[in-house]
Amino acid sequence: MTVGESIFKLRKSHGLSQEELATKMLVSRQTVSLWEKGETLPTIDNLMRLKEIFGVTVDKVLCGEEEKTAKINADSLDTVCGALAYAMGIAPPKLAAEKNRELVNYIDKVFDGQKADRILMYNPDAIAEWVYEKYPEYFAGVKAHTDKEIYLSSVMPSVTPVCFATMYTGVQPAVHGIQKYEKPVVAVESIFDALLAAGKKPALVTYRQCSLSRIFLERNMDYFHFEEGDIAEVNAKAAELIIRDEHDFIVVYNGNYDAAMHKNGPESARALGELRINDHMFASLSYQVQKHWRRHNALVGFAMDHGCHEIDGNCGSHGLDMPEDLNIVHLYKGYPGKEEA
Repeated sequence: MTVGESIFKLRKSHGLSQEELATKMLVSRQTVSLWEKGETLPTIDNLMRLKEIFGVTVDKVLCGEEEKTAKINADSLDTVCGALAYAMGIAPPKLAAEKNRELVNYIDKVFDGQKADRILMYNPDAIAEWVYEKYPEYFAGVKAHTDKEIYLSSVMPSVTPVCFATMYTGVQPAVHGIQKYEKPVVAVESIFDALLAAGKKPALVTYRQCSLSRIFLERNMDYFHFEEGDIAEVNAKAAELIIRDEHDFIVVYNGNYDAAMHKNGPESARALGELRINDHMFASLSYQVQKHWRRHNALVGFAMDHGCHEIDGNCGSHGLDMPEDLNIVHLYKGYPGKEEA
C-alpha cells in the first residue's frame, strides 16, 4: 500500500472529506489531494499530525500497517558529564547522573587505567543520529579521528540550551532549570565547577548569542567569545589554545549546521556543506591535539546536543519528543601520552 492509499483509507475510515482533513491539518485541500494521488509526500511534521488525527502510528500512515515503535536510545545525555569527570580523575558535579558505562570502559582501556589530563569537546549543533548514519561520507574526518561511538538519547525539550545544560551538569532539565528555549545562567554545579574545584583550567570557545556562551557564565574560567565573528574565529582560537597547551578542558561550539538546517532543511546542499566544514574542522583540531598534546593523555569528543527533522517548506526544526530529534551519537578518541625523546 502506498502512502497516498494509506492516507485515503484512513481519511475514509474516519468519515472525513479532503476539505475537513485539510482544515485539521492546516493545509490546503489540494495538498491532501496530492498526497492521496501520490504526487507529493507529507513532511515529517505533517506525518506526526496525521498520526495524531487518526490515532495510529506513523508506520500505519506510511504503509497501512502497524509496526514496532521507533526506538529511543537507552543511555541518556545526562550520563556524559559523570564520564568526563571520571576521565579527568575528578569528583563529578554533586547531582550528576551515573557516568556512562560505555565511555568509562573505553577510557579505562585506551589509557590503560590512567586518567586523561587534557580533554577537547567539539560541540556541533543539531546533528542527528539519522543524519550521521545516512550520510557517512560527510563524517569521514570525524571517523578517521575517533574510534568509539556512544549512542545517546537527548532530553526534552530537545533544544540547544536545555540539552547543553544537561550535557555539562549531568542532570535532567527539571533539575538544572532550563526547560524551554531560554538562556539563563545555570545555577547547579556543572563540569566546569568540578574542574575548577579540582584545580583544573577549563575554557569555552563560542560565538554570537549561542547557548553555550550564556548558560555557563559567572564561573572563574576563560571565555573566548566572538560577538561579531563566526566559526572561523572560533576554530582558529581553539587551535591556538591547543597549541599553547595551557588549558585542561576546552569546549568548542560550532552552530553552522543548525543555522543552515533551519533555513534550508537537514538534507539540503547548504546544510550538508556545513556538515563537511564540521568534519574538516574536527579533523584539523584532532591533528593539533596529536601534535601539541602528545605528552598528555588526551581525549577528544565530537558531541552534539540533539537531532533534527524536516518540516513544511523544506525547512528544518527540532524540539519534539521523537527519535529524529532525540537520538544522537557522540564519537570519542583517546590519545595516550608519549614521553619526549
